[in-house]
Amino acid sequence: MSQLDAAWQATVGSIAAARRRPGDSGAEDVGVTVLTGFLGSGKTTVLRRLLAEPAGLRIAAVVNDIGPVNIDAAAIEGLQIASRTPDRVELTNGCACCALVDDLAETLEELAGARMSDAIVVEASGVADPATLALAAEGAAGCMLDGVVAVVDAQQLASQLGDLRVGPAVRRQIDVAHLVVLSKVDQVDGDEVAALTDRLGRLAPGRMVVPAVHGRIDPRLLLGAALRGATFPTDVSDHPFDVASAVVTPARPWEVAEVARWFESSPPGLMRAKGWFSSSDGGCHEVQAVARSWRIVPAASAHDPAIVLICSSQEAVDDAAASLQKLG
Repeated sequence: MSQLDAAWQATVGSIAAARRRPGDSGAEDVGVTVLTGFLGSGKTTVLRRLLAEPAGLRIAAVVNDIGPVNIDAAAIEGLQIASRTPDRVELTNGCACCALVDDLAETLEELAGARMSDAIVVEASGVADPATLALAAEGAAGCMLDGVVAVVDAQQLASQLGDLRVGPAVRRQIDVAHLVVLSKVDQVDGDEVAALTDRLGRLAPGRMVVPAVHGRIDPRLLLGAALRGATFPTDVSDHPFDVASAVVTPARPWEVAEVARWFESSPPGLMRAKGWFSSSDGGCHEVQAVARSWRIVPAASAHDPAIVLICSSQEAVDDAAASLQKLG
């Protein structure tokens, strides 16, 4: 047994048998993996990579997002699309991506009943309690909980854990997970990666911590918990972290340099921003921001201009939206 397998065996318990309903062999149940992680941790990058490189599996992804514009659902853009409906996208590799309806169990049961997927991945919003989603997966007919995977940002983790508001939500996500993905390790040095891995080991003893660059993780690690078993805390807390969101719809094209200057000195309280805007040169640009870290790049395809802002309070998001809107 390899060290990796030994670490995994230390993490896992008996979920496959324990989660089965009485009288149900579970042989036809579809495994559901809950993908959690704080705002900007890299969940969508992990999900997109999984859909792009599914190792021959047919994966159904269910995406959830804060705010009325579901930006993350469009993260699969660039993959080969076979068909599209308002709430579902079919990919040519057999995978699918659909929006989360109000009742998660209803969405999961519909996907499981269609018998079109080998596995289902539910991407939680950045502030959702993953235990709530995990219990919904357990209760959905035709499904069994495969596990909970938490994605944490190597660049932001230390500061997040030290933040009195953010820290409890991040710790909760790590605590519920059976597997922790340390993303963006290429953005920090090796000593910092080792220190963060050690800290995660103390926060969540026995959990496997897997480093990732550009979201690349072996699908067998992400989706294989049901085969080996995994346990997670079943207590469901109230929403662990309150945030406020707003959508800014640019009235006209923006100058890229002006948008960059805005994010360089963005208002306090801005935690996350993502979306697209039209530039004065006729192009479409994507913006992604986590705290004070941001990037603006040409979009892979055209999108309706919209920027989602997520802040620590309603007052903060109102101020940020008003300030950003002035660019237009």
